[in-house]
Amino acid sequence: MKFSKIVIAACAFVAAIGTASTAFAATETIVLGQSNVAGFASQDMAHLTITESGANTVWTLSADWNNALNATNPFIFGLQFTDAKNAAPVGFSATSGSISLANNGLSATQVKFRTANNSGRFTDGEAATWTFNNTKLSDFSAFQLHINALTATGGSVKFTQLSAVPEPETYGMLLAGLGLVGFAARRRAAK
Repeated sequence: MKFSKIVIAACAFVAAIGTASTAFAATETIVLGQSNVAGFASQDMAHLTITESGANTVWTLSADWNNALNATNPFIFGLQFTDAKNAAPVGFSATSGSISLANNGLSATQVKFRTANNSGRFTDGEAATWTFNNTKLSDFSAFQLHINALTATGGSVKFTQLSAVPEPETYGMLLAGLGLVGFAARRRAAK
């Protein structure tokens, strides 16, 4: 009887930790790298991190492809997505580099970056941030990254989601669950 109360209390504690961490800020990191071009290998090209902040979502897109690809001077042309709320983004800023948007670069379905052969293009090692007002993570889906001048002939490649990067609270919940299973097995063996 006492053992079951301990297990119930431990489960409640673990659930409370998981709920508390998501109450502060829900975050999802999307790895973009699933190539849609035959012959161009899928690989980690960029990370898109979306964080719920109050009633808004804050987006950070970081380019981090294999430096060997830089021989053709590739750059991000744009990021397309589906937005269930059709909310126009606001508050764009380059968090590194001197990234500039194309004309009408921010919309409810895409963010377009400068494509001219001059400063302001979004390339490897750079990042940009923007905000969508009155949105949640669940409002967005179907992300597609468009990178120009990536192939040997100067062609472009579009990339979709490779996989999600697990958040720290996911690992915490896994470890807590494994600890409970180990504790229960130890108690059972002791009897």
